[in-house]
This record gives sequence, C-alpha cells and structure tokens, in this order.
Amino acid sequence: MGVAGTDVAKEAADLILLDDNFASIVAAVEEGRAVYDNIRKFLAYILTSNVPELVPYLAFVLFKIPLPLTIIQILAVDLGTDMVPALALGAERPDPDVMRRPPRARSERLLSRGVLARAYLFLGPCEAAAALAAFFAVLHVAGWSYGQPLDRLDPVYLQATTACLAAIVVMQAANLFLCREPLRPFFARGLFENPLILLGLAVEAAFILAIVYLPAGQWLFGTAALEPAAWLVALPFALAMLLLEEGRKAWLRRRLGSAEF
Repeated sequence: MGVAGTDVAKEAADLILLDDNFASIVAAVEEGRAVYDNIRKFLAYILTSNVPELVPYLAFVLFKIPLPLTIIQILAVDLGTDMVPALALGAERPDPDVMRRPPRARSERLLSRGVLARAYLFLGPCEAAAALAAFFAVLHVAGWSYGQPLDRLDPVYLQATTACLAAIVVMQAANLFLCREPLRPFFARGLFENPLILLGLAVEAAFILAIVYLPAGQWLFGTAALEPAAWLVALPFALAMLLLEEGRKAWLRRRLGSAEF
C-alpha cells in the first residue's frame, strides 16, 4: 500500500498501489490490454498499405507495363494520408469485453502471424487489386494498348498513376474502420466514439485532394486532376473488402467463440 504501507513493505513489494485501492490493479490491466490491442490495430492498418505499394512494382517488372505508382506517391501515402488515421487507431478506447478475455500467452508476439496474414494476405491484396484496376481503367479510357510506351510526363500517364494513388487512399479509408475491430463487426464501435477517427479521415481527404487538384501538389507528387468517375473505380473494391472482412470475422467468431484473433 503506497499510503498506509510501511517503508519496509514498499521496499519488499513488487507492486505498490499509490492510492491503496485494489481496483487500480484492474484498471491497469484493462489499460494495458487496450494499449496492446491498439498497437496491433495500428500495425494492421499500416502494413496493409505496403501490399498495394509493392504490387505495382512487381507488375512493372514482370509484365513490362508502365510503372503504376511512383516513389514520391508512395511517400505521400506513408507519410501523408496514412499518418493521422493510424495515430487515431492508437487512441481507441478499451473494448467493453476486454476484461472478459483470458490472459494472452506469455509467448504471444505483438506482431503475430494472424496480424501479418490479415494485412499481407487478405486486406492488402484487395487494395492492390483496386489500385491496379484504377490505373488500367484510366489507360483504357484513354485508348492505351499493351506494349505502348508512355512518357513520364504524358498527361494520360500522370492521370493513371494518380488514379492508382487515389484508389489506395480510398481503400485505406475503408480499412480504417475494419482495423478498429479485429473480431467484432466494424459498426460495433460508434462513429463518434473516437473523434480522432473523423479527424484522421478529414486530414486524409484534404491531403489527397490537395495532391490531386492543387498545382503545387501536382508539381510535387507528379499527379494530374482526375475526373469523378476515376474515384468511383475503387468503391466496388472497398465494398467487396468490407463484405469479405466481415465474413471472415463472422467465421472466426463462430470458430473461436470469445477468443481474440
């Protein structure tokens, strides 16, 4: 006891309660579990965008197509649009059922195989498909054919890479809600429960719009203004990712019961 305990007892103790209230132990455990969960959410969200950033380069090398995404545009995602939403996930409140779960194994890693598989083998490929679909949709509308070279300053090429970038951002906006809940439905948490989520979405939207439509953003990131239809290409993929992820969660809930993935 930090208040009533003797100095000898404090020196021999492994844990000192500063307020002499045993309920503080429960609160500390709850906070610790919440921090652990939020770090996993942060990792899942950040790692997911690595796949749609890598796949365009693999397609460029393997299939000899124009490069769908430039280095500076990857930095726009990693250091721009993803930053505030990812930090918002780190400020989520504890899950109402967090204290009903059994203690996790001492050997369980923070970056587990489940988190990696979810990001790299499930959510990431969905985003990569949307990014490449948006890239080729713009090229198709412009009449591009396979094997036709494109100059890096060609307006069609600039629009195509911009569409690829925009699709990644749209998919990450949807992924933000999916990463809030690793097992429960995404709507289990209220939209206004964490105001930083809304702030993150607002910053993300403002950043990508500035990149796409402001002259300074176009000059710095090598983009071009998009038609509204180019933004809509990613929406079916975002809906498909949402439905697939919710189906995966429902299957896990039936299989694992109250266990956490």
